[in-house]
Amino acid sequence: MDQSTSNSDTQKHEIQLPRRTFTIEFFVGLFALLGVAAAGYQAMGLGGLELSSSDKYDIKAEFDNISGLKTGAPVEIAGVPIGQVVKVELQDPEAIVTLRLSNDIKIFDDDIASIRTQGIIGDRYVKISRGASDIVIGPGETIIETESVIDIEDIIGKIVHSIGGDDEEEEEADIEVAN
Repeated sequence: MDQSTSNSDTQKHEIQLPRRTFTIEFFVGLFALLGVAAAGYQAMGLGGLELSSSDKYDIKAEFDNISGLKTGAPVEIAGVPIGQVVKVELQDPEAIVTLRLSNDIKIFDDDIASIRTQGIIGDRYVKISRGASDIVIGPGETIIETESVIDIEDIIGKIVHSIGGDDEEEEEADIEVAN
């Protein structure tokens, strides 16, 4: 009898748990997960990370001098951004710049890629000037017509050197006249 009494006592003392339903905790957790996912998506967008680049294609351009051009620099046509610089590498004696452009923008074989400066001392970017050809450059192909960076230091050096050269020629002419 002791056993039957103890069995019935345990059955009487079992605690009935309430039936589980969707509660406010579930919805708060779901909202938190959605918030974390949205923040991650924004962070990837701000960091320039792309999950797919199916709407873009890469082309290359060869330059003699790309001084100051960095990856991430914009590519523009008529002042409108159409892509960005994704890779800069040296293939002696030229620099090869890889441009990632939107699929809806077509680059033609006589278009000119030039490196320009935004403002007086701003960042460098690639400007594409349109030509008159109908032949489209495909993904992975190279723009042949390019204009490298205009380096102010080189220009000033040439001007100073040419002015200094004229002074020496005048002095030599004066010496010959005096003799």
